[in-house]
Order: sequence, then structure tokens, then C-alpha cells
Amino acid sequence: MEAPDKESLRKDFSNRYKEFYSTKLFEDEGFIRKQCKLCGKFFWTLDADRELCGDPEHESYSFFKSKPIDISYYELWQRFADFFKRNGHTEISRYPVVSRWRQDLYFTIASIQDFQRIEHGKMSFEYPANPLIVPQICLRFNDIPNAGVSGRHFTSFMMAGQHAFNYPEEGYWRDRTIELNFKLLTEILGVDKNKLTYVEDVWAMNDMSEFGPCLESFSGGLELVNSVFTQFGYDGSSVYELNSKVVDVGWGFERLLWFYTGRYTAYEAVFKNEIDYIEKTGSIKFDHELYSKIASISGMYDLSEGDTERYINEITSKAGIDINSYNSIIRPMQATYAILDHLRTLLFAITDGALPSNVGGGYNIRIILRRAFDFIDLYNIELDYEKLLELIALDLKGLYPELLDNIDTVKKVISIERERYNKTRENAKKILSSIKDIDKLDAKTAKLLYESHGITPHMLKEYTNISPEKLDSLYREFTRDNIAERHKKSKDQLALELKIDLSSIKKTEKLYYKNYMEAEAEVLYAKDRYIILDKTPFYPEGGGQESDKGYIDNIRIEDVQIVDDVVIHIADKPIKELSKGMKVICKVDKERRLRLMAHHTATHLISAAARKVLGKHAWQEGAHKGFDKAHIDITHYERLSDEEVKAIERQANDYILNGIRVNIKEMERGEAESIYGFSIYQGHGMPTKRLRIVEITDTNGELIDAEACGGLHLMNMESRVGLINILKSYRIHDGIDRIEFTAGYATYSYISSIKEISKRFYDRLNIELNENGLEQLSNRIEQLNARIRSYNDELLRLYRDYIINNKNNELITIKETPLELKDIIKLSEELMKDNKLSIIAIDKEGSIIAMSNKENALDLINRYARSIGKGFKGGGNSKLAQGRLV
Repeated sequence: MEAPDKESLRKDFSNRYKEFYSTKLFEDEGFIRKQCKLCGKFFWTLDADRELCGDPEHESYSFFKSKPIDISYYELWQRFADFFKRNGHTEISRYPVVSRWRQDLYFTIASIQDFQRIEHGKMSFEYPANPLIVPQICLRFNDIPNAGVSGRHFTSFMMAGQHAFNYPEEGYWRDRTIELNFKLLTEILGVDKNKLTYVEDVWAMNDMSEFGPCLESFSGGLELVNSVFTQFGYDGSSVYELNSKVVDVGWGFERLLWFYTGRYTAYEAVFKNEIDYIEKTGSIKFDHELYSKIASISGMYDLSEGDTERYINEITSKAGIDINSYNSIIRPMQATYAILDHLRTLLFAITDGALPSNVGGGYNIRIILRRAFDFIDLYNIELDYEKLLELIALDLKGLYPELLDNIDTVKKVISIERERYNKTRENAKKILSSIKDIDKLDAKTAKLLYESHGITPHMLKEYTNISPEKLDSLYREFTRDNIAERHKKSKDQLALELKIDLSSIKKTEKLYYKNYMEAEAEVLYAKDRYIILDKTPFYPEGGGQESDKGYIDNIRIEDVQIVDDVVIHIADKPIKELSKGMKVICKVDKERRLRLMAHHTATHLISAAARKVLGKHAWQEGAHKGFDKAHIDITHYERLSDEEVKAIERQANDYILNGIRVNIKEMERGEAESIYGFSIYQGHGMPTKRLRIVEITDTNGELIDAEACGGLHLMNMESRVGLINILKSYRIHDGIDRIEFTAGYATYSYISSIKEISKRFYDRLNIELNENGLEQLSNRIEQLNARIRSYNDELLRLYRDYIINNKNNELITIKETPLELKDIIKLSEELMKDNKLSIIAIDKEGSIIAMSNKENALDLINRYARSIGKGFKGGGNSKLAQGRLV
């Protein structure tokens, strides 16, 4: 059967509402079931006259208080937590907002995600207590245009998770859930039960693999909590009832605080101290009385659907205020609310290891940061964002003390991003001026402008005459939920290419984890170049570590792969001498194995050293461990300096020189996460139910690094790591630096080769291999450079005379010049101040420039290329064109 859809499920569940929605509390309290006259959903209420379900799209907010209640974020959490602890729940700490334990999601978007683990396409749960509550910060980027405007939307928010697992063997179900829900709402938050509605709905995973009924709780036009009962699964062919059911209640904590305080917006409730500070500085005027006129209806619109101008016209008309007042007073207020939200999101994201970039989840982080910068510049808002970050962190100290610990890093990142943003603005006007019909700009090109040049939609608005409708359309594209999925090529492709049916072959016994380098084994499969054995000492490629090489009998093995726990050995040529059932001797290339092991252990040490030198955000994004050298990719907000690279190298070697111990142990996933945290998933390792943890400590047992890792390491052979030598580091893309290095025998080989090359070099120059010889070499180089500069100056003088003498020519051509073309450009610019010239210059490598103040330089260079039977690949403008002849 096809996967069920939410609409048909909602209809089915509502038809059987006594089975899926009715509760003991509804019966005891006298709730009646009605159908909303606008959306058609069924809901439960004590108000016999109520006709609407309570959704904010149907009715305005009606919970504001003339004298708002003063209570902090942390104080309300304490009341919330105390209530649930009195009712048998365990309070646990939040998980990171960067979801290292989920390969399919970059950010944590719901509290239940903390406990979800996906292995071989199936979901299971790891939870430290049952039932529990968790103050989980979630990041979502699908409603960015609404953040700061609707009164309730945030890009980061606390989903106060209330979870009970493994029902019916443990936990509880619908009756107990709604009983607790009702008590907290009425007794702790003071909700009038007569103004409370419970709306019937359906929750489902995107692929419908798990789903169930849910009850959404509304009051005063605001959704306060969604109680989900995950009850069913879908396996691609049929729907089945889950053996272990889950209660997944997500309390929108910012909304609870907003409702309880009764302020006009959730932003004023959450950021009260920050707004008070901004008002005192006088950097923006807050007219709360004017804002009150739109506060109750602001949630009835969805700006993520576009058409901002229509929204402004409708809301000002309904509120009875003029558009000028809205634009000059209310919009700067909304911009400030959005900036505060975005700063808090950045504080959590960077603390947990995410960095602004143009790739992956960092794309969303940079989008909201540049949106904040856009607002600051658009409305001339003078904000001390460093002070605001401190205030936000102090407000949340009771719940999230780690924010204060990382605030200096966050400030540094934002400062660097601001510099980049300012440079982008300087270039944006020039780039956008070349686009002839801005209203024909498509979303793909707009995204490319952002990713390549950092040009945001606000810059489009500022520097072009783009229509409001077109800008809204583009902005929706920019702010779609861009949760990054990490795609990896499945090794199942190998089995398909080999045409091997692995289902009939038993899993290979992995002798390489017992440090075997030689073993006898039985042949299970042998065809073409591929051999499968019942057991093997050969390590297959994985986790960035290259495979072993060696021999099976006299057959040279060049590569080893693993598919579904079956190890496939790949020979250097087709094999004829092996058949199923034969006994063979496997011999691993020992030197290669030891080099790979040294590089793998060194990778972990460099990763630990980078975190110590740079900060916790320095996350491993990838690695490769080869025979001659290795590399590790590290996240960092700016290009690594020479000093930072040296400090990382020194720290990694300090670990070795002071003594290390490598311990490898298998652990249950939940136990490993509890002991070591989520840093065990460096390099995005796949979290399986049992993890192989590689733990590196000093000789006193102090932890240096612990990672879930399937690679081979120098356990009991730690001295073979030897000296770690960083060869170089460079930026591979935005936010990630690659560090190339050697360790162990590879370092020895590298240093020996450098010494030999240096000796031959110095011998050839007849100078000594010491400081004195280096000084001699430096002097010789300086003398040569001086002679080259003199030759260049003389050549430029000759070119000057040549151009002046031929200034009346239609075209002046300089071919195969040994000078750099930038020197020709500089000379031409100088001469064109007083002369009308057209100049073509070509260097010895085929690079070409055209300059003209008589005609279009781009037309000139293309015409010249055609005249000599060539093409031109490059670009330019009317005055200067440059590229290559092809």
C-alpha cells in the first residue's frame, strides 16, 4: 500500500476519536467536542458557545495583561521543572543544537530528536531516564521572515520536552499526558480552563515511517503545547502498530513565558532586560502604546508566504494606524526583536560548534547574521551587540552556563563576519549594476549571488529597483529550511558492480581488530579480481583510513573494501588459482599498516590539540590517513595563522612527549554518550547501537581525546606515533581548514628526504648547510632580484617609448612579454590619462589583457582573438578585459 497522508489519517482518527483523542480528563471536566467552522478540525472545549478551534490564524491574541507579570526565563523553568519532578519526571540537561548523533539532520529541531538514533534505516531511542523533561534549545530556519514580526516566531527556542518511552511496558499514555497538561496550564500558568481548547491533529515523520494522533493546546489565540502520541509505523508496504510507543510533548517555552507575563510580544517577555538596555541607550524608540494596536493581530499573518506590502497595508488598516508610523516606528522595533533572536541563535549555535559559512548548516547561520546586519544598517540602529550577547548569556546562566564560557569566541566570530559583510556591501553595488533586468532574476541566480558574493535580498532592495513582489519571492527561497543532509555514497554500489550476491555469504571475522598481520583463512568466493574469506587480517578502507595491502598466498592485494560486514579483497590482476573452500595464507604489509595506524592515532591527537588551541568549535569535518601523509579538516571561523598551526603541532607533540595511552573498548551507545558527550562523533561517525570507543589519555589517566572510531590505532605501541610534523594548512572551503601532516615512520622519511634534497642543493651552490650558508644564499637571491627589477624597469621604459611612438596606431600589440601583465596594466593606465589608446598585451603563458579608452575593451579582445584564429576565455568591462587565449 502507498504511504498514508496526514489528511486521510486525521479524518480516520477523528472518525474514531474515542480511540485516539478522548481522555478521562475530558470526561471528568465535561469537555465537549466541536468542529471549527473555519478550518474544519475537531476540538475539545468547556465553552458551549465557542465556534473556533483557537488557532492564531482564526482569532487574535487575547491574553495580554494591563500590568504584565515580571518573571525571568529561568524562574519560570524552575516552576515548570518542579511541577514535573513532583510528578515523577527526571530533569536532564539539553543536548547540543548541532545534531552530531543524526546523520540526516544538521540542527536539533525538536526535543524528541535528542533520543532518536537511526541505524540501517531504522529508528530506535536512547534515553537516560523515563519519563523525563529536557530544556532543549531547537533551531529552525523555515520561518525567518516571521521572526521579530509575528510576536511568537523565533529561529531558536526552547522546546521544553516532556517524554515517556516504551509504553505500555513503561511510561504513560494519553490519559496521564493530558492530565499533566491540564494541571500545569491551569495551576502553574493560570490558564482559565474555560478558555482552553484541545485541537485534534496528526503528527508524522516526513517519510511517514512513524506517526500518530496529537492534541494541540490553545488559549487566547496562542498554541502552548503539542502532545504527540507516536503509535504507528509504516514500512513501505503496510501500516503497523508500534510495540514501543512514545509520548512526545513539546512545550513552546517562549510562548509559555509570553502567555504568563501577558506582554505584547514574546520578544518582550524573553528579552526584557536586553530591550530595557536598548531603550536606555536611546539607540531606538520603542513606542509600546503604538505597538499595542497591532500586537493582537500580528500572529494572523505569515510573512514566509511573501507579499510584505499586502501584509503592511492590511495590518495598518485593521489597527487604524498610518503606514508612515508603521514604517518609521514599528518596523525598527520588529527589526530589533529579530536581531535579539538572531543573536541568541548565534550564541547557541557557535557555542555548540556551528560556524557561519556558505555551505551546510553554516549557510543558515550566516543568513540570519547578515539579516541582523541588514537591519542594523537599514534602520541605522546603534547596538552594542557584544553587550547584548553578555546580557542574553547572563539571563540564561541558570539553565545554560556554557554560553558565558564561550562568549569571547562568539564575539570574535561576529566581528570577523561584520568585516566580511562590510566588504561585501562595497562590491554589491558594482555587481548588481551590471544586471540589466533585475525583475527577471531567478532564485538560482540570486542564491549564487549570495553564495559567491554574499549579496543578500536586503542589498537587492537597497541597490536596485527590484519590485516588492519579486523581492518577497526571492526571500522565500533564501529562508527555506536548509537543514543540511550529509550524503555518503553507499558501498552497496561496489556489490552491484561486482555482481556479488552477499546475502548468501557469511559476515567476515575481523582479525584486524586483534592486531593480526598474518593468518590462515578459507576462501568463500574468488572471481575476477575479487576474493572473500571467512576471516581476514586485512583492514578495509573506512573512516578515512586507507586499506591494508599485502598478499593472499602469492596474490598481490591492492585494495580492500567492506560491504554489509563482508570484507572484499581486490587483487592487482584477475585470479585463476583460487577456488571456494581452499585454505590460504594472508600476509599484511607491516610497514604500511604501522604507518596508517600512526597517522590515525596522530589524527585524533591533532583534533584534540586543535580544540585546545582554537576552542570547542574546532570540529573535525573529515580526515584521510595515507601511507606518506595524512590530513584532517578542522572547522574554524578564519584562515589558520602560522602561529596557530605551530601551536597545534606543539600541543600534539606535547601529548606524545609527555606520554600517551591508547585504550579501545566497545560500549553501549547511551553509556558512551553519557560518559564522553557528543564530541565522540568527530568526523560525523555513524552512531550504531554499540560503539567502538578509542580513548587517548596521558600516563596519569587524564583524558585527551575519545571518539567513536572503527580505525586501527597504536594501542600498546604508542611510541610509534613518533613526531607529528605539520606540512601545511590551507582553506578547502568556507569555514574549514585542512591540515596536512606526517607521523611516525612517515615523518622520519619526510625529514630524511628534506635533508638529502637540502644537502644536494647547498652542495650544488657550493655553500655550507648552516646559518652562514643560508645567509650566503639569501644575499645571492637578493642580488638576483635586484638585477631582475633593473631589467624589468628597463623593459618598462622601452614599452613606454614603444607605446608613445605608436600612439596614433589603431591598435598597439605587445606579444610574449616576460613582464607580469599587471605591470602593463599600470603603465597603460598612466599613459591613457593623456592619450587615446587601444592596447593588447600577451604573456608567454597565453594570458591576455586589452585596455582601451577609444572603444569597448571586451569587444576589442574578442575581435583580436578571432583575427588570429583563437577564442577568448575571460571577462571584463568597457575599459579592461583579461583572460586567456584558447
